[in-house]
Amino acid sequence: MLGNGILRANGNSWAQQRKLVAAEFFMDKVKVMVGLMIESAQPLLLKWEQLIEDQGGVTAEVKVDADLRGFSADVISRVCFGHSYSKGKEVFLKLRSIQKIMSNHGFLFDKSGFLDKLKFRTKKQNEISNLEKEIESLIWELVEERKRESSSEKDLMQLLLEAAMSDQSLGKDFSKQFIVDNCKNIYFAGHETTAVAASWCLMLLALYPEWQTRIRTEVAQHCPNGIPDADSLPLLKTVHRLFSFC
Repeated sequence: MLGNGILRANGNSWAQQRKLVAAEFFMDKVKVMVGLMIESAQPLLLKWEQLIEDQGGVTAEVKVDADLRGFSADVISRVCFGHSYSKGKEVFLKLRSIQKIMSNHGFLFDKSGFLDKLKFRTKKQNEISNLEKEIESLIWELVEERKRESSSEKDLMQLLLEAAMSDQSLGKDFSKQFIVDNCKNIYFAGHETTAVAASWCLMLLALYPEWQTRIRTEVAQHCPNGIPDADSLPLLKTVHRLFSFC
């Protein structure tokens, strides 16, 4: 499920991958990603506002966890694949399918007879194998597409590929697998965890409305237009405290 990306690699492989990946997550580069996060957040907020309006304008039933999972996948797709992020979301949908198959209780602990169990596992393993091939094909197709473009704006996958290709000690096969495996790692490390943390934050804010007031005051003070940016985020001390509780 994770391949042999930085989350699972050891020894020299881990050291090589860390050297390539770490450079793309220095603070100056992460700051650039804040704008992409805001681009993903604004449609979600508009959707929630419309739901409230459609249900009477006061309160509304919103499936926050599902929406936040979609939001975090959208952010990762924009960061990894730039303006091809809609295709990137296809990759993450397939990765989520693999995750669901592997977390299925029957996949690990089926109580049926031996032959039925063998057929079931074989079927699921074939599904996983086919999904993995589709994922690898999609990721590489997106990377090749971006390489052919002359745009000065480079997404994370393209930058990582260029870093891997420029290292003469690494072969082309390593570069390809490095991109595929670390795309999986970025998704699994950042998708569900971020969505769950954000869901807990919203639940705590609902339970303690006085914190909502404090955060609104803080945002109004440091973000005159109501939209945070890379420079104002470090000033939002109450928001940081809320996330530390989660």
